[in-house]
Amino acid sequence: MPAFLNSDIARFAHQLTLSPKRLRPRQIEGIEAVLALVRPDKSYPFDWVCFRVTGYHKRGTDPSASIPGEALIADLVVMAEFITRREQLPVSALVDQGGTQEDVAKQLSVSTKTIRRWRRRGLLGVRVMCEDGVCRLIFPQKGVERFKANNAELVAKAASFRQLTDDERCRIIERAKELVGERKLKLHETARMIAAETGRAIETIRYTLRRYDRANKATAVFASEHEPVLTPQQQAMWDAHQAGDSEQALAKAFNLTPRQAAEALAEIQVRLWKREKVEFVYNALFDAPNADALILDVPEPACAVAGGPTPDADLPAYLRSLYRTPLLSPEQEQDIFRRYNYVKYKIHRRLASIRGFSASPEEVGEISGWFRRARFYRDRIVQANLRLVVSIAKRHVGRSDAFFEVVSDGNVSLMRAVEKFDFSRGFRFSTYASWAVMKNYARTIPEERYRAMTQVTGQDELLAAAPDGQTVEASEMDVAHVRDAIRRGLEQLSPREREVVTEHFGLGRPDGQGATLEDLGRRYGVTKERVRQIEKRAVAKLRQLLPPTLGAVFSAA
Repeated sequence: MPAFLNSDIARFAHQLTLSPKRLRPRQIEGIEAVLALVRPDKSYPFDWVCFRVTGYHKRGTDPSASIPGEALIADLVVMAEFITRREQLPVSALVDQGGTQEDVAKQLSVSTKTIRRWRRRGLLGVRVMCEDGVCRLIFPQKGVERFKANNAELVAKAASFRQLTDDERCRIIERAKELVGERKLKLHETARMIAAETGRAIETIRYTLRRYDRANKATAVFASEHEPVLTPQQQAMWDAHQAGDSEQALAKAFNLTPRQAAEALAEIQVRLWKREKVEFVYNALFDAPNADALILDVPEPACAVAGGPTPDADLPAYLRSLYRTPLLSPEQEQDIFRRYNYVKYKIHRRLASIRGFSASPEEVGEISGWFRRARFYRDRIVQANLRLVVSIAKRHVGRSDAFFEVVSDGNVSLMRAVEKFDFSRGFRFSTYASWAVMKNYARTIPEERYRAMTQVTGQDELLAAAPDGQTVEASEMDVAHVRDAIRRGLEQLSPREREVVTEHFGLGRPDGQGATLEDLGRRYGVTKERVRQIEKRAVAKLRQLLPPTLGAVFSAA
């Protein structure tokens, strides 16, 4: 069933398909009669729609149920095609003869694409069997005349549309380059200005510019972010600035005044800032008239939590350094989170107020100061909670070789939690951060352990699995002799057994990477347990075929 906007109309359409086929022409006339009466800005009772289409009042309907006119128009057009799609009505059964989509497009002097788009506006079409035996979508002439009368301005505007000539496209592209060079506007703003100048639709201008950019990437007007592309000189200036060159050196190198160089760098910086969405947790206090005085100008709360016990001398330097950072009291925590999110809120508002990318060096310097202040607050929060990550990591992995890797992973989760924490709810950040870090560990630590268990490396690991638990040094036996013996043993196995052992233990692979039993099961179309049975049988054969020193290598399987 096609997508209807109103569920009552959808059920009604299904019920109409169950009625006798001879009633279809009458039902189509009823739908056309309703379309002639409905206005998009009004609502209509469902019972009235049923009566106008069928001539009968539908039982069990809610008399108060009404349908918006715009949705009703769209659904009636869909219903007309739906109830005639499988009936194969002959075209002669229609009381009102009409034309195909191409015929109506020619009659109204528009494209067939426009006709398809107008169907959602009320242009009625039905499926009938034409004289040549092909089922086509036919538009009754009465419906075409009714749509033309109700949408005279729309039809006239569409009929007057003409495609752009090559000269017009060239003028649009050149004008876009002029506007971008003068004001550094985005694609939509540029298209809107050119549309006002040329009388063309905004979408037409936007499509023309996008098509040009796709076909001419070297001279494109807009980048993928719908912003003006950087010229080679701008890119070179920014790269040199990032490398440490001063504005005075850049001005001299690119034959610009120091002010021009500063403005060019400011424009690129604004572009980069606008690409990155500044996220913050909003609070109603941020919009207060004296928000700066209430949030930033007030003194910070005094520290009420000591730094903690003196660390042991045998601790690593990183862990000892954590004890030098004092913890935050609840009052300090609330205050610093309020400042942090308010500063990001100010950055967001300030960047949104910049039209395009044109900003003075002074404005960019002010925003850079706010970014530095936000980073200062974020670093204070993170540093005060690093001990929390260490304590959680100890509970999850203990004193393992991967301890500091786990701590580093937890620190990333901690920084993400700082961005999402809502300080206004009154909870401690340590509670929220603990859940965030533990949730991350619950996912990543089992994955790491699973990879460590399944990454069998082949010959090195096989030689390390001697029965006495001691590593067999490669110098104790000739490597060529080992390989030859294993090769002869594998030749005695069946093709399936040989392939399972070779793939699982990574024999013959340069990287020694073996496949898991689950991977092999998917490859052969059997269960993992079936692959395990095949491997077990093959290893048992190898232990009998190989010399005792080598046969014991497979005892770990």
